[in-house]
Amino acid sequence: MEYKNNGEKIGTVTLTATFGYDGSDAWVVSASGSHTLESGWSYSGERISDSGGTATLTATIKSTKGLGQFPVDISLTCSKNGDIS
Repeated sequence: MEYKNNGEKIGTVTLTATFGYDGSDAWVVSASGSHTLESGWSYSGERISDSGGTATLTATIKSTKGLGQFPVDISLTCSKNGDIS
């Protein structure tokens, strides 16, 4: 997911997840996050959690120049039908 401040790109955060699926139920096998930031921005507090067939990444992108901060909240879900969204 791309993050912008006043229309200007400040960074990209990606959640990658692997799911298990047995034809009727889905679950998270593994999940990890990665990020790239423009100069003047920092990334902190990353937490990755999973529940059932959903993986969630939360974190914060913060300006090192006092321009504010942005919450990061990304989810990937594998439905009981095997569809990922």
